[in-house]
Amino acid sequence: MAFGSRPIGAKVRFMRAPHKILLLGFPNSQLLDIAGPLQMFAGANDEVPHQAYRIEIAAPRVGPFATSSGVQLVADLAFSQITNRRLAHTDTLITVGGEPGMREELARGSVTEIVRRAIGRVARIASVCSGTFFLAAAGALDGRRAATHWSEIDALKQFRPAVIVDGDAIHVQDRGMWTSAGVTAGMDLALAMIEADLGRRIALAIARRHVVFRIRPGGQSQFSPELAAQSAGNTKLQCLAEMVTAQPRSDWRTDVLAAQIGVSQRSLSRLFRADLNISPADFVERVRIDLARRRLLETDENVETIALACGFGSLRRMDRAFARTIAASPTEFRSRFKPNGARICPSSTSALSSSRI
Repeated sequence: MAFGSRPIGAKVRFMRAPHKILLLGFPNSQLLDIAGPLQMFAGANDEVPHQAYRIEIAAPRVGPFATSSGVQLVADLAFSQITNRRLAHTDTLITVGGEPGMREELARGSVTEIVRRAIGRVARIASVCSGTFFLAAAGALDGRRAATHWSEIDALKQFRPAVIVDGDAIHVQDRGMWTSAGVTAGMDLALAMIEADLGRRIALAIARRHVVFRIRPGGQSQFSPELAAQSAGNTKLQCLAEMVTAQPRSDWRTDVLAAQIGVSQRSLSRLFRADLNISPADFVERVRIDLARRRLLETDENVETIALACGFGSLRRMDRAFARTIAASPTEFRSRFKPNGARICPSSTSALSSSRI
């Protein structure tokens, strides 16, 4: 059964006939953008008694093409073979990113043209990483929220101002258009699709099989405060991040933080500014926000309990912190992003974006 005739945004109902996935690759694309999601879909075939997904890779030409890592993949068909009829019998179309291949392919225009023709014919159109640019160029994301790799956020905003770029999202689904952040986020995207098609039990089984730590729900972040501290390469900042995360309810005033690593308050502030472009107090708040966001999405605890557990002291303080960094109250955030919620556009957001850390 093909879903191409269904209106964009219609829920994809999985039937016994294999769900047809067509992924558009090209020379110098990112290997994991392709292999990561496709392995998740292939894993679904091992978890159900019938073939759940039928996967094809297309490229400029049939046969081998080299990814940016040098590893070669094999295209089942050429772009020239992707007719409107074939698109009408495709259930999910996926574009990928990677440098320098994405920009070269974007200039050639072949992938963009395929996406443009897929609008209205393919029920689910998706992108991984900077593959979002192909959807944007085709006009598929105008007026929709979308995610991309953190390094491409500003470029995407300038490239297509009509796209509502969610700068911190791991993955976003908006009316039939699914987009994700970079590289491994494509696996999260695929698992979210599998959950929509086959249910959470199957998606969790695939995650366990592939030793994925957890299925990251819509509101998870591209960057966590701990990751930002680790990326700074400063062992003192890493130590502080671990302590605050482990004990968010403790008193983490600047003088206490400074004493923990044996520096003055002034030196501590300089350290945070130089390595993370943030003050110590703001860092502590964002650690707490990150912890609260996870609990809002992954538990059914009431909001006030979460506020106390994550160190805010009161619900009012957590409300103010969320308003400053996420522009939504904790309750609004949960209703918008919690898996299986009623909102149309689940995604994932972060209190720490790459532009600030």
